[in-house]
Parts: sequence; structure tokens; C-alpha cells
Amino acid sequence: MKLSKAQRQEQPSVTAADVEAYLRSHPDFFHQHLELLETLRVPHPSGEAVSLVSRQLDVLRDKNRRLQMQLNDILQIARDNDSLARRIHQLTLSLLDATSLDDALGGLRWLLHECFQADFVAVRLLEPVIDSPIADLCIPPDCAEVDHLRHVLESGKPECGQPTPFQAEVLFGSEGPDVMSFALVPLQHAGLKGVLAIGSRNASRFEAGMGHLFLNQMGDIVAARLVALLKGLP
Repeated sequence: MKLSKAQRQEQPSVTAADVEAYLRSHPDFFHQHLELLETLRVPHPSGEAVSLVSRQLDVLRDKNRRLQMQLNDILQIARDNDSLARRIHQLTLSLLDATSLDDALGGLRWLLHECFQADFVAVRLLEPVIDSPIADLCIPPDCAEVDHLRHVLESGKPECGQPTPFQAEVLFGSEGPDVMSFALVPLQHAGLKGVLAIGSRNASRFEAGMGHLFLNQMGDIVAARLVALLKGLP
């Protein structure tokens, strides 16, 4: 039942004497509520000297706070990884549903935009060179950027950072000037060699030294599906 304002004012307030009397009649209270000792500050009279017990409690509280912060960080990382894993799964299903190269690339661009907040997406193939209506899908062997792309493929590791104006133009075409950072993901599988380029308008979105686990997984999935679809081309 909800009390009126007048009734609440009539309710007796708990005084320090009440708390003292309760604790005296329940001497085992803190044994049953040990967690309260982590936040309470109990004085230890010792003149101007710092009580050793008080100092130890302060140290333990600080340690507990640091451990709680570390635990929160670990839980957040676990949640982020779980979210990434679900999006990678969704990407895999989308690529498996694609029945043509055009469908696969279209679905890839849409998913990276919608689920991975990518501003720009491009797939560029070095091998095999195919006759495709998809603009700029294959990079000519005499392109000045080919050597750099082959270096990325040889390393087998994604490259992240800020592209040069020429790199941005080769990879993203007319959208190149808007790309402030990018991830260059190797695509290698059963003779296919190329890159998946993911660009962002945010200069700090893709930075050198960032983790590559999910980018590598994405590259493997995309490359394998493209190979399967290319086999069906005339």
C-alpha cells in the first residue's frame, strides 16, 4: 500500500542510536554481511599515526576496485567478440545464399555497410583475370599498385591504416578521396588472389596494430565463396 505524504512524515526515522542498539543486539551482523566491510570505513584511533589495519583495508578496497574494472573490461571484450562472431555467421550465410558473383559482391557490400559500419567496400582480383561486367573487379597486371597488393598477399595478414591517395583511387575509385582509413584483407584460395578493401571516413577506424582475427576469418570465407562462384562462370 502506498503511503500518503502525511503518513510518510509520521514514520519514525532511523537514528544513529537505533543503529547502535541494533548492532549491539546482533553482534554477528557483519559476519553475515561481509560485503559491507568493503565499503565501510571503520576508524582505528591511533593518534596522528596511520592505523595499519586502516591502511590495509584501503589497499584491499583499491585492489578490489581495480579487479572489478578488469573484470568489466573482460566481460565487455567477450560481449564484443560474441557480437562479431554473430555478424561473421550472418556474413557466411549471406554469401552461401548468393547464386552469382554479382549477388555475392552485392550482399557483401550491404552486410559490411549494415553490420560492420563500413563506409566503403571493394573487392579487387589479381588472379584469375576474368571478363566481368562488374566495374574494376580485376586489377590490370601493369597497375603500379599490384606489387604492393602482392606483398600483402605474401604476408597473409591484413593491412590497416591510412591509404595513399593513389591506393584509395585504385581500390575505391571515385570514392577514394573520402577514404580516411582502410583495412586491406588478403583473399587467397584455390588459385584466387585478390583483396577485400574496407574503407572508412573515420581516420582512426582502422589503425596499424589492431587485431586481425576476424578480418582473417572474413577473408577466408569471402575467398572460398568467390572461388566456388567463379567455377560456375562460362
